[in-house]
Amino acid sequence: MARPRTPARARGFSLVEMMVALVFTMLLMVGMASVFKASLSTFFTSGEITSSARRNRMSLDALKNDINTAAMYMVNLAAPPVTDPNFPPIYIQPNMPIVQINGTTTPPGTANPLDPTTSDQLMFYVDEPLPFEGKLQSVGAGGTPQQSANTLVQNGLAPAASDYTFNVDCAGNSNYAKMVKAGQSFIFKDNFEIGYLSADPSIAGSVVTLVNSASGTAGVTGQSNGSGLPSKFQHVAGAGVVFVLPAQMVVYQVKMLQLDMDPNKPNGIPCLVRDQYNYSDVVAAGGFPSTLVPTAPEQIITENVQALKIYMSCNAGQTWAGYGTVLAGWAGWSTATTGIRAQLDSQLSTTGRPGYTTTETTEQWFRSIPTLIRFDVTTRTAAQRTEYSTTPASTTPTAAFKQLTQSLVFVPRHSGLPMD
Repeated sequence: MARPRTPARARGFSLVEMMVALVFTMLLMVGMASVFKASLSTFFTSGEITSSARRNRMSLDALKNDINTAAMYMVNLAAPPVTDPNFPPIYIQPNMPIVQINGTTTPPGTANPLDPTTSDQLMFYVDEPLPFEGKLQSVGAGGTPQQSANTLVQNGLAPAASDYTFNVDCAGNSNYAKMVKAGQSFIFKDNFEIGYLSADPSIAGSVVTLVNSASGTAGVTGQSNGSGLPSKFQHVAGAGVVFVLPAQMVVYQVKMLQLDMDPNKPNGIPCLVRDQYNYSDVVAAGGFPSTLVPTAPEQIITENVQALKIYMSCNAGQTWAGYGTVLAGWAGWSTATTGIRAQLDSQLSTTGRPGYTTTETTEQWFRSIPTLIRFDVTTRTAAQRTEYSTTPASTTPTAAFKQLTQSLVFVPRHSGLPMD
């Protein structure tokens, strides 16, 4: 009789085999973790850098569109406005202290040493049209037709309200009608005659009733019809009407704004902003104090702006005024020997436009001399990372911002387009 077989004793991994397998597993996991960390870091950094480049392009596009309206005088096509020499139609103030969130140039909290402290400012004069065109519905008031000034003079008649009252439909949009305010001008496209509103118009739906009146700043705005007299011509129903906010001073600058509640950023983040004021108010205030009342809400063009540098050239970019070491503020623009304007004069004296050897002959030189403008906008990533550190590899890296600079060079639309 056969003896029953006993099964062999089951054998597992020995301790040595377990330790070896565990070591290899840990090495594999460390490698995978390193690859994952590198991939995650690349994902975040590439996204931040792409976002920074996008902000650059957006800010440059906004700057280009806006500066194309610089020195655009819509309320008088024949003569420029009267401007103050201390506030020319276009100028640069280099290396200005950056305005902080408390309205001063001193940070309210602990300053981040990586935040910018100075930046260039750009100022320019513009007649700003509203974003729609109206249509003249009827002329006159109370059913009485409008009579032109010539007709009134010939007949020896005094002007009546019907002779300077006009009903205009604002593109069928009541919201557009609400944008028509006192202080604006309106232009009839049938003969390009200018009217002025000294008081808010009455509104009925999308129709506004315009009463032409005298402009108290006709000289400053260059307004050709600032007396409030009846129109020289009899206007045609159906003619287009353009509304204009005249004599505006636009300012581009970098400010620190508190756009989030991050406790690690008590001073906010640097933003490129656009401010707008009445030119006459700027002259009366002697500049741009925090108490100056804007005529439009402040626009944030882009955030995380590390620097804004602006240069000009009147010799087709052979040399650039404002490049290198220049004084800060108004002195950097106006100093007789080293200011930006003096550098422009130096360019004109050698290779500038024929017939023009200086910008000092008129404050409207920008309209007569083709001028290249260069914007260098430097943006930074939203977060500081050790991946962006510039410290040597032998030392412990410190968190830093990744910066990206893009440039735009062009001749604004109204530069070199003289009014005569």
